[in-house]
Amino acid sequence: MSMVQRSRIDGGSRQVLYEIRSTQSLAISRGGVFGFQWGGDPGPAPPPVPGQLNSTYRIVLDTTGACGFPLVGAPVDGTSVIRGWFNLAGEYQGVTIQSVQDANATIIGEVMFNSRGGSVNNCTPGVTFPVTVIIADNSGVQRCVDVQRAGRVSIRALGAACP
Repeated sequence: MSMVQRSRIDGGSRQVLYEIRSTQSLAISRGGVFGFQWGGDPGPAPPPVPGQLNSTYRIVLDTTGACGFPLVGAPVDGTSVIRGWFNLAGEYQGVTIQSVQDANATIIGEVMFNSRGGSVNNCTPGVTFPVTVIIADNSGVQRCVDVQRAGRVSIRALGAACP
């Protein structure tokens, strides 16, 4: 793998890790359920989110505690939409979020945290942990960001297989 490709996939993975940890920190500091919501390819719901690219994500507050996420076009107001749709491929050329899935490979589309910092994923019944965000570049190289039920977030070692 060229240095440029590796730099892009590593940078994109660290960006996603940082954003997920920021989501967790918001849940703890503001005392609510916050989500790192993946855009996904246009298609049927639940995820992907219709009209969003698979390289996009946002950080939102679950206003109802029962998947009350803001609408796709909701303005970034710092209250319910903390970070608007961000295109990872715009920052790291050729890098996308391939999927957000649980341990059974069920696409769930978001990573959610409660006020104690634990991952809750209320929107998909029967979620099994870890939840994995698979990041890939255009050459097929993948990196995984794993989220454990207790809230531990980590990037798998380079070369470790993604689900």
